[in-house]
Amino acid sequence: MLHPPLQHKFLRDCLMLLGLLLGALTAQATHLVGGDFSYVHLGGDQYEITLTVYRDCSPANSNGTGFDLQVAIGMWNGSGTIGENDVLSISLQNVNVSEVPVVMGNPCGTPPPELCIERAVYTSVVALPENEYGWDLVYQRCCRNPTISNLDDLGGTENAGMTLMVHIPGTSVITESNSSPAFQELPPVALCANLPFVWNHSAIDPDGDDLVYSLCPPLQGGDAGNAQPNPPSTPPYNPVPYLPGFSWDNPMTASPGMAIDSSTGQLSVTPSQVGQYAVGICVSEYRNGQLLSTVIRDFQFNVTVCEPAIIDLDTEAIPFAAGGLTSLVPYEDALGLPAVISYPNGESFPMANWLANNTMTVQVDGESFIADAVVIEGCNDARFTIHRPESESEILDTLFLELEGTAFQGLDFAEDFYEVIMPAGQSSSDIELGLIDDNVDEGVEHLVITCTYVNGCGQTSTNVAHVVILDPILATFTPAPLSCLDASGSQIIGYDNILGYGPFHYTWEGRSWDNATEPPLAWSVSFDSTFSMLDGDGQLVPDHLLTLVAEDQCGDVHTHQIEVLHPVMFETELCGGEVIEFPAHNDGIPIADVNVNGVSIIHADIANIPLSASAVPEGDLWVLYELRASEVDMTWNGTVSLVDSCGYVTEANLRVRDCIVPNVITPDNSGGNNTLRVRGLLNLAGSTLTIYNRWGTVVWQDQTNINDQDELVWDGNTLDGNPAPEGHYQWLLVRSDGQREQGEVTLFRKQ
Repeated sequence: MLHPPLQHKFLRDCLMLLGLLLGALTAQATHLVGGDFSYVHLGGDQYEITLTVYRDCSPANSNGTGFDLQVAIGMWNGSGTIGENDVLSISLQNVNVSEVPVVMGNPCGTPPPELCIERAVYTSVVALPENEYGWDLVYQRCCRNPTISNLDDLGGTENAGMTLMVHIPGTSVITESNSSPAFQELPPVALCANLPFVWNHSAIDPDGDDLVYSLCPPLQGGDAGNAQPNPPSTPPYNPVPYLPGFSWDNPMTASPGMAIDSSTGQLSVTPSQVGQYAVGICVSEYRNGQLLSTVIRDFQFNVTVCEPAIIDLDTEAIPFAAGGLTSLVPYEDALGLPAVISYPNGESFPMANWLANNTMTVQVDGESFIADAVVIEGCNDARFTIHRPESESEILDTLFLELEGTAFQGLDFAEDFYEVIMPAGQSSSDIELGLIDDNVDEGVEHLVITCTYVNGCGQTSTNVAHVVILDPILATFTPAPLSCLDASGSQIIGYDNILGYGPFHYTWEGRSWDNATEPPLAWSVSFDSTFSMLDGDGQLVPDHLLTLVAEDQCGDVHTHQIEVLHPVMFETELCGGEVIEFPAHNDGIPIADVNVNGVSIIHADIANIPLSASAVPEGDLWVLYELRASEVDMTWNGTVSLVDSCGYVTEANLRVRDCIVPNVITPDNSGGNNTLRVRGLLNLAGSTLTIYNRWGTVVWQDQTNINDQDELVWDGNTLDGNPAPEGHYQWLLVRSDGQREQGEVTLFRKQ
């Protein structure tokens, strides 16, 4: 046999070291899934040869074995055996190892998640002198993936090995240059059970020779005891042992079975059984009707159950940009949300429980379901991202949504929310519900959105989303207990708990506090502030209206008003023996005491004090009821102090007078009453006293013009200032508060 002269000399020097290295590398199998051989004639006796080997890199490769760092390529010239000098060693470069993309043989399928195929390419240039037979290039390796379904392991633990070879024709066939055909692309590594598979398995021949394609038997080579034969054996090579029911021309369970067009290389099959199948595909080159060489692609097809390439419908609550919000605190981070959101129509939603477990089943409008999103009218919206298979992303498609539930299209959400347009080149599209606040009290509603998609293979997938739609949340305010007035007339009021969609922006007595802009740890649903009960003159006022405005996360403004009342004394005048309601603003508020000169007058008659206060006990305090005045001989003035429940004191001046109107007057100082005096008119400006004679003619009239004028006096003269004659007269008092008093008086003069 002829030996290539140059590289073989070098190989001789390396055989011992290489043998040791290969011995270590071949201790385990590589879980082969196939390979192929090709060459290109560079001119003269120079050939560039390329060996491609595929291995399983999935968890099924339980040994974790990789590619050989060096491969032994046998070179045979048709006679004798392949000796040590006839072996070409090729080292593996890291850049020549790559993972094969897991592409499905059907666009409607989804690849198995653990499937992994890795490729190694060994290439070298070798000198092969011309001879009559030519050259066979041979690579042998054990073992194939042990999970292959169509091969018999003959009782062992490993499946058959693999022989890859290619022939360089000799001078007995042609005298011109020849390069082998080369397959262009690796077929998809995974096929879908019960779905048709069609693949262009064509090759390219650099010389333009005629190519014929066929199924052919993969070849056996190597075993567990001699994993990488070095040197490889010579032809002929045994085909791999197929299990009964399988053969090289019927290599997998399929209907229709696997076939290849001899002219085009188009491979077709509809596999019907899940498994891994070893398949041989040959391409033979002919020139002028003469067979030159055959390239065998040995490959493992993985048949898997393919779920339909479904459409995904992702749902989320998003800020409602139309409401002017730039950011919205998500429900799970919000402050102040009620545990149960309740509405006046009796409907409610368990917000706290849903936030803790949004896979829980909720009941809305008599329906039970798992909510994909919970949204609030006028606050946020629901966005749906619809994904379609990448394999169908190059076409323009329109999807239509089916809508059911208690929410109304065009009223609660957008009128055009039912159509999704997928432009060409786009595999996903966003669509928003278009939720609006319709200002109708509906409480809790729901919407069921069904998206149905039919892919290019006629498979149908359906996805459903459930959305809960809530009416806006009305904030509720729980005022904290009111503090006592301090010496300056100020006190503190606030809120222990504000429920709503917080954090809030607070406005209080014209001052703002944007709690929502502070760090989450500073967010608060309690609030208090100091205010004054004094007016601009520093006087205590009996009532003060306070307003707290809280703007929630939805931009809704909630206003709460508190009227703060305080018992405050006011001045008045009583007639001796008169009983009146207690002269204090807000006398229904419990107080501690009523004092005159430091002495309590509640239910007490105190010497030299013509006043006593009636009150109803309420615990340790009193609710004021009446103020009584005793008879006096002359007007009595005093300062009455009202002590509130916190000890704050208000004071007012009170007068008690003799209010008896005389029935006889003597204007000329002849004795007795010189005038007719009607008293007790303090704070009754506009009260009128009229004197009539016996015929009903008005003799005299006057009125109080200011509140400080407490009496009206008739001195016995007429309106023109002349003395009225003796006789009987009628008097009528019409007070400004509407009360009327009247009586008779006799006027005497000196004789």
